[in-house]
Amino acid sequence: MGVGKGMSAMRQLGWTVAAFATVLTVTCARPAFSASALSFPPASFAILKPDTGVAIGRSRYRVDLTRGGAILHGENSYFDDQSDVETAHLASAVGDELPKLVEFDHTFFKADGSILMRSHLDLKSGAAACIDNSGAQESVQSAVLSIPDNTWAGASVVLPIQDFLRAGDRGVSRPLHVFNCAPSPKIFAISVQTDPGNAVWTPYGAEALRVEVRPDFGWLNLFAAAFVPRLHAWFDPNDGMAFVGDEAARYYKGPRIMLVKTRARDASAAARTK
Repeated sequence: MGVGKGMSAMRQLGWTVAAFATVLTVTCARPAFSASALSFPPASFAILKPDTGVAIGRSRYRVDLTRGGAILHGENSYFDDQSDVETAHLASAVGDELPKLVEFDHTFFKADGSILMRSHLDLKSGAAACIDNSGAQESVQSAVLSIPDNTWAGASVVLPIQDFLRAGDRGVSRPLHVFNCAPSPKIFAISVQTDPGNAVWTPYGAEALRVEVRPDFGWLNLFAAAFVPRLHAWFDPNDGMAFVGDEAARYYKGPRIMLVKTRARDASAAARTK
């Protein structure tokens, strides 16, 4: 890849934070994909502005078991009446292997209920589509992509991250691939790196391990550092490496937001004040 082509790819890259958060219903799951691993109550997040900590919305997610797999389902609602919904269809695996992502969809809605943006990928056929209604005219871009091994999208990328965190692989980077609309359908190589130790994450109010996810451009990483946005996510080492929040752009070139998992004691306190 030439420098010009690499820089073009960097300029096109965006991250979808709300999609990443859908993983919360599998945060206590074992590496093996089984019904028992995915059977537990839904979980909730507060959506905050990173610079002020002001709440701007709420997120709620669950896992629905299906024949031969499961569906990660998330709903994110904002106080200005915008919303988005993500679904990630997973096929069950054998033994301790991770499930496979087979279909992904993330749709963002305007306050009036019309579609703002949509990203969709069928990993079996490689068919992908990106819809953008944020401008004066609708933009629809589609492509048939070659799907590498270890390709994930949105929230499902947390599954392999949790897998290697639970294996104790801290301080190392693991290569993965992720689909995104940036703004056309693309699959990026990404690297995942963890901080060497745990620290209290103030918004969460407890100890958490920070993970950084960034695109991997190989030797161009030296140049990419100044141009490519980073996604940070936090996992609770005292709760089975449960995903407890992240900070990134809501969608490609969208506003930055922070998701923070609602802890059990915080939810109980909120209920008592109602």
